[in-house]
Amino acid sequence: MIRMRWTQRILAGVLAVGAAGGCKQHVFMEPADYKDAVMSALPRGLETEPHSTITPSVVDPVTPGGPGDVINTVRPSRMVTLKECIAIALEQGNIGSTNTTNFGFITESIETQAGRTIGGSDTIKVFAIDPAIQAVSLERSLSKFDARWINSVSWQKFDQPVAAQFLSFQNSRDVANLTSTLAKPLPTGGTAGITFQTDYQKFDTRASNGFVNPNYVPQVQFTFEQPLLRLFGVEANLLSPAHPGSQLLNLAASGGGGTEGILISRIRVDQAKAEFDTRVNFMLVNVETAYWNLYAAYYNLYAQEEGMRQAFEGYRFIKIRVETGNQPPQDAYQARAQFERFRRQVYQARGQVLESERQLRGLLGLRSDDGFRLIPIDQPNETPFRPDFYEAANESLSHRPELLQARETVKANQLNLLLQQNLRRPDLRSFGQYNIAGLGTRLDGSENLANGIPGNALSSLTSNQFNSWTIGFRLDMPLGFRDANGLVRDAQLNLARSYFQLRDAERKALEYLALQYRQVIQAHAEIGPAREERMALQIYLGKIKEVIELGRWDSAYYQQYLQVQRDLATSIAQEFRAIANYNSALAALEFAKGTSQQYNNVTVNEGPLPPWAQKKAADHIRERTEAALKLRERECLPPPAGPGAVGGTTVNPPVGSALIGNITLPPFAEKRDPVPDTLPDPLPVDPKKNPKALPSLPSGIGMSALPVGSSRMGFPPPVQGAPVTDATAGEPHFEPIGTVVIPKRVPIAGTAAPTAPGATQVPLPAAPPTPPLPVPPPGPAMPAPGR
Repeated sequence: MIRMRWTQRILAGVLAVGAAGGCKQHVFMEPADYKDAVMSALPRGLETEPHSTITPSVVDPVTPGGPGDVINTVRPSRMVTLKECIAIALEQGNIGSTNTTNFGFITESIETQAGRTIGGSDTIKVFAIDPAIQAVSLERSLSKFDARWINSVSWQKFDQPVAAQFLSFQNSRDVANLTSTLAKPLPTGGTAGITFQTDYQKFDTRASNGFVNPNYVPQVQFTFEQPLLRLFGVEANLLSPAHPGSQLLNLAASGGGGTEGILISRIRVDQAKAEFDTRVNFMLVNVETAYWNLYAAYYNLYAQEEGMRQAFEGYRFIKIRVETGNQPPQDAYQARAQFERFRRQVYQARGQVLESERQLRGLLGLRSDDGFRLIPIDQPNETPFRPDFYEAANESLSHRPELLQARETVKANQLNLLLQQNLRRPDLRSFGQYNIAGLGTRLDGSENLANGIPGNALSSLTSNQFNSWTIGFRLDMPLGFRDANGLVRDAQLNLARSYFQLRDAERKALEYLALQYRQVIQAHAEIGPAREERMALQIYLGKIKEVIELGRWDSAYYQQYLQVQRDLATSIAQEFRAIANYNSALAALEFAKGTSQQYNNVTVNEGPLPPWAQKKAADHIRERTEAALKLRERECLPPPAGPGAVGGTTVNPPVGSALIGNITLPPFAEKRDPVPDTLPDPLPVDPKKNPKALPSLPSGIGMSALPVGSSRMGFPPPVQGAPVTDATAGEPHFEPIGTVVIPKRVPIAGTAAPTAPGATQVPLPAAPPTPPLPVPPPGPAMPAPGR
């Protein structure tokens, strides 16, 4: 019964330690955090059902007809700000192009599978896991100092014949052994251990009466082993991938297989975080560039549609003159060709808008067939900014995560050289062992039996009657150290190479910063001339319109008039392309300095979301929902009175536009028909006699009526418009309302107002000469405003 009770206690202790897992450590994060951060995004059974088939995803139709195209353009708009785009990208987006000279585009290639690794993936859901994987490698490196519990139990039966009759009973016996060792690898490279061992033997019955049979020999051994040369000390063992182990305890080298030393693994974790920051910086600059590319694409579409309107009015005017015999017949075909040219360019501009939107959607992780049209509504930054180059250069060298990775590589090679120099030493170890033993016929009961035979072996052990000790040295030295010397030289060369790479990377970073420094200044300098060019062309067309109204049209103006129409559309597109380039250059400058995350108020943290960030995110969502509903509930204000007023904001209409009279601004790409396949024929009526009989513009040829010079894409605050019911969205939204009035101008010198046939024409006095356009002097350098 007593023996059974001891057996139960031992088994209970073993099961308790096994259930507790010993000194179990959680890997990288708590299981609950891992479940919320990773498992919640995975399908059920992905980890527990490895034999299930991985089926392809099913693409459900979202909108009839799929993504929008240049013909199917009716989609409800979704106003997006740059901050919202960045937030969506950080949640589910992609990095995009890593070409530092061509930002704003997505990566079309699909991830490549290479054995156990996945290469080429640029989605944040994939590369956000890379630092966690490297952190697991650090945990594996730390495991080489974990205590180890080693147990063994064995039973043997000996029954062998021998020549000596007296010794035959000694070769016929039962043997059992129980060993339990607790070993602790030390940071200095040594090993300390304590071993409990019990040997059991039961000899043949022919044993003499004075022989203890059966017998138990319990032992307790204290062991210590320490390297003296190779892998001696804390630093060397923090650099070594594995612990030296123990020769006395027959303890193999411990540590995660395929991992590096603890100090180097920590460097790899920092490099993984820097790599993550690098990819986030690429994502931020790509998202912002794609945002402004879409902004410029919408203005290019507006420019082409405005040119198409003017081309149609020009064709109508020339067609009437041809039919009345005042213009050569071939001019009507040339005017028709001008209109068709702009109509084709409208299709191209629509395709450019769709492609720019697709690029932005790809960076945000959004599908192109969700039924909405993304419209950027942030006001671009036009404030001149001239940064301090040398201050920016110091920031670049300090904050670029790529340079941080290069510096960490140099540091890792420095530490690896120290390790290889240490491994070149011979393996000299000192060891010591102290043993306490006991003897008895059983493990319980009284201490002594009859005739002086020991009874309780454990009691004999505690009395410390039998003890022994051992000390010594062990040397293992290869002759020549050929492999060790080769590893040292290899480490030296890798260190020199990484240092040269670091200095070259710093030079490249400075040169790239110089490029972006010039791009910022150049992009802003191009805005002014582009705007002046557009205004000059508008003034020219305005003068041509005055000539038409005064009845002094000359065919000599015709060819130049057609060219100026094309130039005006190009200049409008180039002006806002320059504005978009300036904002993209500011983002690229912050990327070159390594401060893209600070510039966009992005913070990268580990673990679960902090409470204050959760509250701020909840407040932001509430503002987007409740506040937006309150804006829609406000009473609609009447349209403002007065020429050139749009939503309460005075704008300058395109001077020289062929629109005559008060024209109501059409909605901005909300409800429109495709570009007409055929050009409507003009009515054969003289416009000077019956202006009301002029044919209207083709229905829906305009995607926007955005006044040139507006910086919010034709979207004033919602309360300053009129509610319009969108048949596609099914709910009211707000559209800008206003009128554009072409003012009367002073007649050009040498021309007269139109008169009736046979009337006397009186020459008008010459108008004062038009002064040249003043060029404003460059202003002082101003910092770019923050977001």
